[in-house]
Amino acid sequence: MPKKKFITMQQYSVLLGGDIEAIEEAGNHVAPYFEKLDEAIKANRISELSDQEFLEIATEFENTVEVYQDVVEKLNRMSAPVRFIGAHKNIQQLFTAYTSATKMMADSLDTKTKQVELTAFKQSEKDQDVYLDKFFAQVRRIFTMGTK
Repeated sequence: MPKKKFITMQQYSVLLGGDIEAIEEAGNHVAPYFEKLDEAIKANRISELSDQEFLEIATEFENTVEVYQDVVEKLNRMSAPVRFIGAHKNIQQLFTAYTSATKMMADSLDTKTKQVELTAFKQSEKDQDVYLDKFFAQVRRIFTMGTK
């Protein structure tokens, strides 16, 4: 049976950095759509969004979920330096949970009826905050430990 090949901290940092860049780009891209929808929800004015605007928001949410699912797949295929295997498993789990929460938000939008399932939407928002904070805390820990 062949030995599993581990990568160096430098190689790992480059790969993880690319994934983080993809996460941040997707988040920055979808943020204005989220803000528009969130403002409409808070003002109880979802019905004032045009069908096209609502569809565009829903589409952007779905596109973001696809980007995040791609990152999950990359994280799951990625090797980690031996001393970071446990930490890498944590970031895999946290980002998978974050992606599931993001999907729950996307799924809370019904483009046929132009409705938002508010319970799922709000729970998703809370879960995303928790998982993303924990994910980035773990990433910072890895990079801090990796430089020691």
